Amino acid sequence: MKRINYPRAAGVLAVLALAIPASATAEPGVYTVDAKLDTGSVTFLNDATGAGLLPQTNGVTGSGVLNYKVLPSAYRAPATAEEKRTYPAAQTDVQAHATCSGVAALTSGANILAWQTGNDPSYNYIPWQKASAGLGDDPGKWIPVVKTATGVDLSTVSNFTTACTDLGGAYHAADTASAIASSLIANAVTPLQKQIDTLTKAKTTAEKASATDKAARKLAEEGYQALFARPLIVTLAAKRFAPSAGVALVTGSVTDPVVVTIEVTKKQKRALGLPSREIVAVNDEIGDQGAVLITLKPDKATLKALAKRKRPIPVTVHAVSGGLQDSIKATLKP
Repeated sequence: MKRINYPRAAGVLAVLALAIPASATAEPGVYTVDAKLDTGSVTFLNDATGAGLLPQTNGVTGSGVLNYKVLPSAYRAPATAEEKRTYPAAQTDVQAHATCSGVAALTSGANILAWQTGNDPSYNYIPWQKASAGLGDDPGKWIPVVKTATGVDLSTVSNFTTACTDLGGAYHAADTASAIASSLIANAVTPLQKQIDTLTKAKTTAEKASATDKAARKLAEEGYQALFARPLIVTLAAKRFAPSAGVALVTGSVTDPVVVTIEVTKKQKRALGLPSREIVAVNDEIGDQGAVLITLKPDKATLKALAKRKRPIPVTVHAVSGGLQDSIKATLKP
């Protein structure tokens, strides 16, 4: 399994391995772990080393998410976007999107940078798919680049493998959801962590200063307290998901309790014979880094009722914490 690492403050925020940065303003830090999959025939009794287990990866080496842990901000400031993209130590195998390797136009540095904004590119590849990975990425950025470079309009492609091989390339599916994990967390927490570190140092320095430094102490205190008055935001790993596979990221004031629910419409409630519009309710707490990752899964009776519906079900995901609330529209897949 390939993961994105993020800095931690005093506590530990338990997360699933889930995502890639939505923009170049939240530069990813990557570490890798080779996760394994069951084969059906290999168990600990006949293979105590696990050598026979299958690797959980799309098989691509390099040309993945760029690891900015080896490119600290002051060091990389003079570098061009191309120099950052090709920086050897920053290369990883993590790919959040399907890709088509072996096609010169798709490995062109100019084309890879063309679909990314800013001077800090996050990806060293061009996606080979028509849909967003559900990470804040925009297909409208890479589809025109691919069409200009190869003549292929990804928005109309039905078989991406064939479209790739017709160009002489090799198609690679994206890493699985568990393999492209926590940049939804990193995207929200990394800027917050930098803020925590800076303000904590300022607060400590101010507290050690003399009484004549009251203005500096007050400034540090006000900034530190601002961490506890953050807006509440709920984000989904994917806006279209199976009823038992919903994952929501909630960011807000640290240590505040939060309730996340999924509601169907009144019409769907009647059609499915549900006792309530609310089909999921989860109580949790926003972690000390200002974020929490929550799995949204109905009980067995509700899942059974939802299974009767053979068409997509529109729902709304709500988050409520400390008098604040946020919501997002989504769809349950049949």
